Amino acid sequence: MEEKKPYLYLNAFLAKGEHSDLNAEEFLKSTAQVNTYELNPQHELDGKLFVKIPEEKKPKWSEFTENITGSDIDELGNRSSSAVLIIKNSEYTMAFTFGYGRFLIDTKYFIQDFGIKTALNTLNHDSLRSVDLYTLEDQAVQKKSQASRESAVGVFGIDISRDVLRAVTGSPKTGVSLRNISGGDSVFSFGIEINVNEITDLVTLLSGYYNNDSYKDEFSWVDNIRKIKEKSEIDRLDEELLKSFRNSQSDITITIPEIVQWDTIWGFSFTRSKNSIRPTIEESEYFNNLDLPALSIESIKRDRLFIYDIHENESEYHIYKCIYFEYKENSKIYILFSGLWYEIDNTFMSRINTSLSQIEVSQLHFPNVYAWEEVKDGKTKSKIETEGDYNERVANDQSYHLLDKRLIKSNRTTTPIELCDLMTDSKQLIHVKHRKGGSAGLSHLFAQGNVSAEVLLGDRDFRKEARKVLKRVSNGLQDSVPLDNFKSDGVEVVFLILGEDSSSLKSNLPFFSKVNLTKAFENLTQRGFSVSIAGVDKEPKPSANGSK
Repeated sequence: MEEKKPYLYLNAFLAKGEHSDLNAEEFLKSTAQVNTYELNPQHELDGKLFVKIPEEKKPKWSEFTENITGSDIDELGNRSSSAVLIIKNSEYTMAFTFGYGRFLIDTKYFIQDFGIKTALNTLNHDSLRSVDLYTLEDQAVQKKSQASRESAVGVFGIDISRDVLRAVTGSPKTGVSLRNISGGDSVFSFGIEINVNEITDLVTLLSGYYNNDSYKDEFSWVDNIRKIKEKSEIDRLDEELLKSFRNSQSDITITIPEIVQWDTIWGFSFTRSKNSIRPTIEESEYFNNLDLPALSIESIKRDRLFIYDIHENESEYHIYKCIYFEYKENSKIYILFSGLWYEIDNTFMSRINTSLSQIEVSQLHFPNVYAWEEVKDGKTKSKIETEGDYNERVANDQSYHLLDKRLIKSNRTTTPIELCDLMTDSKQLIHVKHRKGGSAGLSHLFAQGNVSAEVLLGDRDFRKEARKVLKRVSNGLQDSVPLDNFKSDGVEVVFLILGEDSSSLKSNLPFFSKVNLTKAFENLTQRGFSVSIAGVDKEPKPSANGSK
């Protein structure tokens, strides 16, 4: 009878090809305190085992428990065990870690997507148990979804246009002799029944699982967006950012990396020009005060964007986290967003641009948004018209109905929502936002238009309340929204962006705003709505109106 092989749960890391000829100890961090063990020659393995020299540590709470008992409690000392086994074969070098061994290896020598790609190549896509996602909204949001039983990828509600897959667990495909597969970034974890002398063959097997593209059959969307984690790659891209700072600066945008209450914000300033407060983020104020010869990523990371609100509050953000920068290299596009670098697949990028080109520029006329200077306490402050004031002025001067701030309850949304900000007699629902906030405010704008139209189409109670509001605004306007048999056909959703002219608007949107706009466009047009976009520039406020 064949002897049963021992079962092991292993964590594997695959070394990059260019580093596979390093000595085993060179794969460890220089600070790692380890004892080195040669391998038993009878197994004919090329490699070494490194075991962390353990330190006895008492937990943080031991002082409290010893204080309360008045005596030393010896058994509270704990020693954690960590080890790394480095194995080489003729082609590949692999690290297998035990305990906290992953903290002993220097990740720069290992393939950054080995774990996630190998997992996707070996998993049965109908047997997933959990997925970790990074959703690129106005800011990046981390999510972990766990299913109560093995499930297909569709159960996890993944949005392939803006979700970066970070980790996945599940059961193996037919023919894969591993169990309990889990992969994220550079680490691939799995259970296997194996004899010691079969480890070299395991290195070959796992390398083969990594070096194919079978995941594209079921998971091709994971290549849309990849978060970059390798320090060497981030450093290289940061150098490209510095080059842009020193040369053109035209492709660097500074935005707020999260959603804020725009109507409460009256100004922005930067480190080195803190007292020059402007109503919008004026990048030139920052660029013109930089000491370019001494500029470094460290100095950019020290710099701040300051935000002032009407309640005299001041908040700040690191400039590096506020930078939006696109860098193209061969067929790849890299984006710095919210302090993190992403690689965008070129075919995905062109798909977004194709969708964007289908969105019409609105034929409606909108006046420019007012900007002016104001002197208060000897300080000159630049001001820009709020969305609320702009909407009121446009409704007074033009043939638009004002629906801004008129909230309507829906059983499909967590809070009451606006039908739109402005409306025409021709069923055009206009949603208005400032350009000044960057991608966060714009993504919010597109989501708002999308939700409002969906609720209008699907919620009879919402239409009932909307009709009451429309009738109060202008008798007869409620006919645009019949209570029953409401048709999306003939209803136009218009996104109006204040602070940038229509002609340059689409091309100048940050990439993730483009993603969110095309999502809203595709969703609404599939439901029968038409969608258009418009922008207006700034102009000086006429003095005849008196200064505010």
